[in-house]
Amino acid sequence: MHVHDGGEAYLLTAVVANAEVVGQWDRLYREAWERNRHTRLVGFRVDADGALVAHGWTPKDGLTADAFQAVVRAVAREADRYEFQLTGTDRR
Repeated sequence: MHVHDGGEAYLLTAVVANAEVVGQWDRLYREAWERNRHTRLVGFRVDADGALVAHGWTPKDGLTADAFQAVVRAVAREADRYEFQLTGTDRR
């Protein structure tokens, strides 16, 4: 899990699958798009390195420790779930 400080918000990312795994799935971009249509807190994208990542963001204004931890857990949970669906394992 990586936490990026974006000034007024935090962006949290977690790797779902590396570029090698992504390259084995012809419909991965479409599947990620479909998942993104049905989710509110966690999204999926292929990053500049070709890895599939889960991401979520939260504004800093009014952020509590509990709310931040909820976003962290949601991103980690969804990344693990998608990784297991793609690979049959949970390595990360």
